[in-house]
Amino acid sequence: MKRILLILAILAPVLALAAPARAGGWAVTYMDPAPADMRPHTTYTLGFWLLQHGTHPYEGTDLGEVGLKFTDGKKTLGFSGVQLREPAHYAAAISLPPGTWKVEGVQGWFAPYTIGTLSVPGSLKVDPIPEDLRQAIDGQTPRKDHWGEIHPPGFPAGTASPSPSPSLSTSPSPSAPLSPSAGAAGAPGATTAAVVEPDSWWRPPYTVAAVLALAALGVVAHRVRRR
Repeated sequence: MKRILLILAILAPVLALAAPARAGGWAVTYMDPAPADMRPHTTYTLGFWLLQHGTHPYEGTDLGEVGLKFTDGKKTLGFSGVQLREPAHYAAAISLPPGTWKVEGVQGWFAPYTIGTLSVPGSLKVDPIPEDLRQAIDGQTPRKDHWGEIHPPGFPAGTASPSPSPSLSTSPSPSAPLSPSAGAAGAPGATTAAVVEPDSWWRPPYTVAAVLALAALGVVAHRVRRR
């Protein structure tokens, strides 16, 4: 019994340190309009916004790699995102072979999130936001406007929060393919958004908590063996 109490005493502060970070551990990826007819082996630049809690730029440090990942069931292709001028705004230059691709957002230490499906040749179809996530976004207190004229999709210019019931049309932009140098900074407000799933626990600070917990258990086990 004393050994169990000792283990719990060691783990309690470790888990307490990890808990606050999990409370803020979710985000939403909003896609800028994609070209209407995406062809195989052609370079396109896709813009997207990574917003913590679906409303504001990431508030922490060392977010990690951001980008887009495409999977067709047999292989996976990843494309790194480049930070644009606006906070939380990124662009990724992509080129894909023919196929139907599951699209995921790579969001640093957050777990990957399913965005939708891209048909090549064809267009991007974005999954709708689930009602519970929509309610979580709507229930937040508006913050300052981080962007101005160039803003995330669903955010009216000059506002800090998305509209209560934004259009979720998956109709892509009729624009022609963009070159990598063109970027997506000038893209107008889009009408697509990405679904967010719960973040993985095996990420900082949970990784640190797990390592410390295992180390503590090792010390206890070593002392027990010496007795």
